[in-house]
Amino acid sequence: MLTIELDYVRKQEKLAGKALLMVLAALLVLLLSAWYYLTVSHEVERRAQRVADNRHTLQRLQPARERPRDKSLDQAINQANAVWQSLNQPWPALFSALEQSKTDDVALLAVEPDPLKHSVRITAEVKKREAMLSYIERLEQQPGLGSVELLEHHINQQDNEKPFRFSVLAAWKPEP
Repeated sequence: MLTIELDYVRKQEKLAGKALLMVLAALLVLLLSAWYYLTVSHEVERRAQRVADNRHTLQRLQPARERPRDKSLDQAINQANAVWQSLNQPWPALFSALEQSKTDDVALLAVEPDPLKHSVRITAEVKKREAMLSYIERLEQQPGLGSVELLEHHINQQDNEKPFRFSVLAAWKPEP
């Protein structure tokens, strides 16, 4: 028959050495796992930064999307351009030409500049027809004006002196 040996008290030396060895192995595995985790997390962080840098570079290189423009903004821009256009005209040349053309026989009634068409409409009155023709000739000789044409003329029957009222259209030359 076989004998069974029961040992209720084990020797502490065998168990303590194996336990210490297992604890050291677990500690080594834990340290290696922590080192690997830190290495991998730094690599992930570095690659995430590269992806963010590449996205930023890509956005900078892509053409900007054009936003739809508001119609009221377009109208405001057109109005501002019209004001700028009317202010940016050779006003001194026009006034100088009118001043140099004036005579005592001519009474200017209206000066209507059209900056967009570069023209000016002049309405005046004279007592004699010859004064009207002389004034038109003087306007044609002015360097700030060109191609002066008589648009209309008539005798003002309501006035006792019956003056000639006429309108001319002149091209408005820009200053050199």
